Amino acid sequence: MTAFLAYLHVSNAAPQGPLTAHFFGQQLSIADSASVDVARLNVSVGGMDKPQLFLNWLDDEGRQMALQAATPDDVATLLASAPAALQPALQKLWRERQRNRRQVSSWLAGLTGATIVAAALLWWQGNNTIAWLAGHIPLSAEKQLGDLALAQVRSQGGLLEQGAAQQTVQEIGQRLTTGSPYHYRWLVKQDDSVNAFAMPGGIIVVHTGLLRQAADPGELAGVLAHEVQHVEQRHSLRQMISSLGWGALVGVTLGDISAVAAMVVHQAGALYFSRDMEEEADRLGLHSLQRANIRPDGMLSFFQKLDGDKAAPGWLSSHPQTAMRAQGIAQLIAANPCPTCAPLHSEHWPAMKTALPAAAK
Repeated sequence: MTAFLAYLHVSNAAPQGPLTAHFFGQQLSIADSASVDVARLNVSVGGMDKPQLFLNWLDDEGRQMALQAATPDDVATLLASAPAALQPALQKLWRERQRNRRQVSSWLAGLTGATIVAAALLWWQGNNTIAWLAGHIPLSAEKQLGDLALAQVRSQGGLLEQGAAQQTVQEIGQRLTTGSPYHYRWLVKQDDSVNAFAMPGGIIVVHTGLLRQAADPGELAGVLAHEVQHVEQRHSLRQMISSLGWGALVGVTLGDISAVAAMVVHQAGALYFSRDMEEEADRLGLHSLQRANIRPDGMLSFFQKLDGDKAAPGWLSSHPQTAMRAQGIAQLIAANPCPTCAPLHSEHWPAMKTALPAAAK
């Protein structure tokens, strides 16, 4: 039994510690008063000048917990003493951290003092600053943030990463993302709410409740086209960083992903976009459907179907102007005819509908 020092982060509270922690079999013991099963742990790494390693989990009350090794020596002790079940994730992420650190350091070398001063001045313009700086965050850093959010979604359970439902979402999604700089990941969450959400780095999650509600592949394509544009325009990244605060924005810009490890969990699936962002995702999503030669009627019919529905997805119910947005989509379709567009067919659709788990009563 080899102990190491660590700081315990609980949600948004000030960190506790340093505390003594150690592994005992398949348990992580903290200050000899609390223990966590290793199977519940997710690993995240970060830091520029000093190595940082976090073990993240949700406690029995659903709070985000993160244990941060206190010093480089404690990181080394943690790496050496962790049980075999945790070693693959630890070693993989630690190697990625070293590679990403070199990439971010090279990127930072290109920033001049004038650029930093300009960024500080732009702070007074609020959202414009976030948009500008988000545009300069490397894709590798954005992917790390998305991976961290995805780890928290996985820890909540019910995530389907294969099977007919996931294959259907992936099949349709890939048609909408040809040529994208992002490597998209398509997942399905067992949840009866009619919802779908995008996370930074090209992660799209669709709830089974939405798959039940979609009448045909074209309606699902309309939803996915909208969510993809939240990624492509970096809306998800901007809103996540904005809600986490200016300090987190600077941390992610500098490649310090683990600086926000204890705060990310409540962001996944709970981002609310401005009206301008939603309308941009509608407009560009519709154009992406047409580029893929998919008739965009499904986007409109899904809006109309859920207009006023209390179970409407977050990107629809977060604003009261649903009817207005549906009208805008109808006008876009009328103004941008697509003679070559055809109804969308999916070979996995029948199997997906049959395989969907029954809704909870």
